[in-house]
Amino acid sequence: MTNAATDIDRDLGDPRDPANPYGFTAMAARDAAAAFPRALAERVGPRLRAAFVPAADGGDLVSMDRTLMQVRAVARRDAAVMPATMFSITAVACILAAGSAEQRERAVRLLREGGAVGFALSEEAHGSDLLANACAATAEDAPGEGPGYVLDGEKWLVGLGERCEALLVVARTGTRGPGAFSALLLEGAEVDKARTGRRQAPTGMRGIDFSGFAFDGLRVRADALVGREGQGLETAMKAMQVVRAMSTGANLACTDTALRLAWDFASGHEVAGTPAARLPNARREWATAAALHLAGDVVALTGARGLHALPAEQSLWSSVAKKVLTDTSEEIFARCADVLGTRSVMAEGPYAAFDTVRRDNAMVRYIDTGPVANSRLIIAQLPRLVLAARQAPGAPAGGEAIRPESPLADVFTLDRPLPELDPARLKLSGRGPDPVFDALPAVAREIRAALPGIPETTAAQAKRLSALTRRLERAVSGLLRDLTRRQEDRSPEDPMRVYGLADRLCLLHAAASCLHLWWCNRDRSLYGLRPGSTAWLPPVLAVLLSRAFGRTDALEAADTEQLLEVAEPLYETDRMFSCTAPRLATTTDA
Repeated sequence: MTNAATDIDRDLGDPRDPANPYGFTAMAARDAAAAFPRALAERVGPRLRAAFVPAADGGDLVSMDRTLMQVRAVARRDAAVMPATMFSITAVACILAAGSAEQRERAVRLLREGGAVGFALSEEAHGSDLLANACAATAEDAPGEGPGYVLDGEKWLVGLGERCEALLVVARTGTRGPGAFSALLLEGAEVDKARTGRRQAPTGMRGIDFSGFAFDGLRVRADALVGREGQGLETAMKAMQVVRAMSTGANLACTDTALRLAWDFASGHEVAGTPAARLPNARREWATAAALHLAGDVVALTGARGLHALPAEQSLWSSVAKKVLTDTSEEIFARCADVLGTRSVMAEGPYAAFDTVRRDNAMVRYIDTGPVANSRLIIAQLPRLVLAARQAPGAPAGGEAIRPESPLADVFTLDRPLPELDPARLKLSGRGPDPVFDALPAVAREIRAALPGIPETTAAQAKRLSALTRRLERAVSGLLRDLTRRQEDRSPEDPMRVYGLADRLCLLHAAASCLHLWWCNRDRSLYGLRPGSTAWLPPVLAVLLSRAFGRTDALEAADTEQLLEVAEPLYETDRMFSCTAPRLATTTDA
């Protein structure tokens, strides 16, 4: 995982070099010109286009967390490279999950040749209300042509719509409900006939084309059907679990760049003879931003690993990851902007890339699954968590925190091999308790027992971590009680309260994941620290717990300095802000 990210990053050279065509200056220039990142996409495309495709289907996938780290290394130089090389992920994931052997082979061959498969789901008139979509595919047995479908209607915001050679269209084949939609794979001339030439211009990732398609009696063959008739929306919803997990790479790439640019400035700028990096407010803002980034790093990496080991849980986990990463990344940019001051809004100069990555990051919030639709997916999971809480109330009295042979251990133990990804194993909803919350009481108990014997852990650190762990346990128990009361309350439901509970769930899920990650990797270095070090954990838990209850507090002074002792060395030694801390390109790399 680490070597792959290091290799691809060093191959692209130091991004701070103004002359580097794959650097920050070049990114800002492309953004100003709304130019497609052609050279960067051509350089990294062979390593990214099939990086999510299992080897059994002819792809390059080793594990999704490895792919995620490669994406982060590339996209920190320009987030637009992700859609430029990987916008086929949604359509191809659908084809891999439900398509025929011939469809899978053709799709992967197209990726290998540098082509793209567009994904046509959204309609301008209906937005996230997918069940209202009107684009229809009518079955027709034409004389002399045999069975097929006739497409009528429009789709919009198709990524790489002007460039794609194939197009997966989710169209209505029935009258009502989720089973009224099917997926059709259009290729070649079928795609060309439907292009409208109308391009929507986004404010971020400005060189990427988002285009429309119009179907006016377009006939396609019966074998264009992907999976079974009526299965299209279900297949798309499963595929987007993979997409949400991978989209976190764009958020983390953007915030990695924001953190570096902000600390570049703070380290080189003086205020009344004092480096800005030594001023209390700049230190607190940057440390708080870095703590939020580290939290997102854990959520993203473990979510990517969960696609392999616990695919049935990704209906919740992928939405949690999307919510946590998009929300925390916006706060990271706000705090880094306050460190940069007016330089954060300058269109020219050494920090011009900051505004570019900020707008690129904002795009990720709305691509594939917007915030309202994502929250609805989380809310749909609440009843099963309530049922699980009723059946198994309270913390378990004994047993291991996370059994070594369990899939949860595979997720959180970073050097564990993972089973091969199988998109067909993804589910629309999990069953039973959520494994992350279910393991929390036992993990918390064992952590408290183990802390006194952990090297490098002072009494003060042990006390702080123990208190935060207890606070997290109480918060999760309180969340489950609130969910149960809501389920049992027959009075009219307050929709905003339900959304608030879903938001709290996401942040507590992230905090529990951080605890599990540390517990399962006590024998290895995390964030460049000595094995077993807890230095990163209390500040990260603190920012997550405060936000779970509606506060956006900056870190306290002690947590600020503790987090800086973790993040500053990563910055100074050119390592990614990640628990795996891969080395990045430096000025000495050729």
